[in-house]
Order: sequence, then C-alpha cells, then structure tokens
Amino acid sequence: MKPELDVPVYVISVAAKLTGLPAWMLRLLDQEGIVVPTRTEKNRRLYSDNDVARLRRIRHLTEERGVNMAGVKVILELDSLQS
Repeated sequence: MKPELDVPVYVISVAAKLTGLPAWMLRLLDQEGIVVPTRTEKNRRLYSDNDVARLRRIRHLTEERGVNMAGVKVILELDSLQS
C-alpha cells in the first residue's frame, strides 16, 4: 500500500490551483520528466500530495529565487540525493 502522500488524487486543474502554477506549466514539467504524475486508464494526469509539494518548491525556486528550469532540475536532483 502506498503512503498517503503518494496517493494520486488531484486532476491537473486542481493541482494548478493548489500550486499557483498554470496547467500548461504542469504539462511542461511532465514532458521534461521533472514532475511526472500518475496516469489513469484514460490518460488523465493525477497528482499526489508529494507531487503538489514538489510543484510548490518549483514555483518558489522559479518565481521567488529566479532559478531557470535547468537549475531547478539540478536542485531537485540534489534534494533527492540528500533524502
């Protein structure tokens, strides 16, 4: 059984509202492999609480810290090595 934070529950529009990011940005992050949500049988994206937390971190890095997407990838890779 998956931990509660990993359960995919939010469709893209809800995840966008929760994070303050536009849906097109979430699609781009999916295409880039930065935040890859679970897909339903009908190919809809479903985001977990952990995905939403990661998206909020990305928003903080890009909007408040001025980090570009290449930098975001490096920072997130370093974060995953430390955990």
